[in-house]
Amino acid sequence: MNEKLLLGICTALWFVSCSAPEDSPPTLVNPAHLAHLYEEASIGDTRLGTIWIYCEAPDYRLVADEDEGFTCVDDVARALVFYCRHYQEQPSPELLYKIQRLTDFLLFMQADNGFFYNFMLPGNVVNTTHINSRAVPAFWAWRAFWALSEVNLLEAEELHDWQSHSRRVMAALAAKTPGLCPPGGGALSFEGVSIPACLAELGADQAAVIMMGLTNYYRMQPSEQLRRLLLHFGNLLLETQQGDADTPPYYAFLSWQNHWHAWGNSQAYALLYAGRILSHQPFIEAGLKEVQHFYPYYMEQGFIHAFSLAREGDSLVVRDYRQFPQIAYDLRPMVFAALEAFAITGEVAYAKTAARLAAWLFGENPAGQPMYDHATGRAFDGIGSPTEVNHNSGAESTIEALLVIQAIEAVPEARSVLRQLMGN
Repeated sequence: MNEKLLLGICTALWFVSCSAPEDSPPTLVNPAHLAHLYEEASIGDTRLGTIWIYCEAPDYRLVADEDEGFTCVDDVARALVFYCRHYQEQPSPELLYKIQRLTDFLLFMQADNGFFYNFMLPGNVVNTTHINSRAVPAFWAWRAFWALSEVNLLEAEELHDWQSHSRRVMAALAAKTPGLCPPGGGALSFEGVSIPACLAELGADQAAVIMMGLTNYYRMQPSEQLRRLLLHFGNLLLETQQGDADTPPYYAFLSWQNHWHAWGNSQAYALLYAGRILSHQPFIEAGLKEVQHFYPYYMEQGFIHAFSLAREGDSLVVRDYRQFPQIAYDLRPMVFAALEAFAITGEVAYAKTAARLAAWLFGENPAGQPMYDHATGRAFDGIGSPTEVNHNSGAESTIEALLVIQAIEAVPEARSVLRQLMGN
């Protein structure tokens, strides 16, 4: 075992074992740095919960980007998902308050057309012009949808007004999704690799986030219309799965056109989750194939950043293979998928896969360095090479790491396997 992994994990476990009450299980989830990134913005009489995007080492000061801003819907939505799930495990008035304020921010950032601006500039000015902040059907809109759906899955009377408001927002967004990928759109080919035409720009990765929100929405308000919509998006994702058990990329779902990238690659999770809720076996079988065959390959290669596929004759060829950079956002979708596979099948092999992926945070990575510091709650921003670690600790890495650990610790079998990997 990697000695640095063992040292980092044992130190963390020693800390939590000594600090946790005897009647509660030790936890590696430390939201202290996320609390450091949290700041409230006043707009008239309304207080909005924001999350700073950037935080720089070595003093971990908060930094705004002149072009983008200091906070965004993307990261507030991530934080809201974490706090909603944290509240389910450890309900408290303090968590409810943050859930309310972060929800207020998302609702405030909604544009008149129903979509969302993404960035807020210093001075609490909404950034309406940046290419990644326009009110269009893009990632930040669907992350907001997902986060608001998580709020609505909570049982808390104190959230009634926020849930009522957000359900109206979600209904309007859900009504826009059929137009993104209308039936009968045909296919396009990229270097000989065929995908549904409507995913050529939308991307399978973005469609997966839409499915995650829609599946939660279906749980809230099941209907045949929503079921058909989920089946439609899921069937499109099935067409992006490539390779087989013996042929690269081993049942991986492409992310965009003929490209695969690790960050945000939520297709397997979205299909498994929707498949479980809808009792739809084709989605489950396809998701299990990626987890069973591609994830072990991904780890055996020392983790992978990205690649593309091309068809040469009857063969698929992997091109543009890149191992770096590596970030926590690469791992979280895979951990979610592996744990969902375990929830569906009960096979501990999937829990073990999730734990092995999570061990990246604790030093089982090409740099051999812990990427999450339990004592502070900081998750570092990434690995650039076996000798290069970015020790900044911004919102995305912090929250994605917390979501990984939170998910692992919610499943005793995965938590146990992670402890075994640590030698504890």
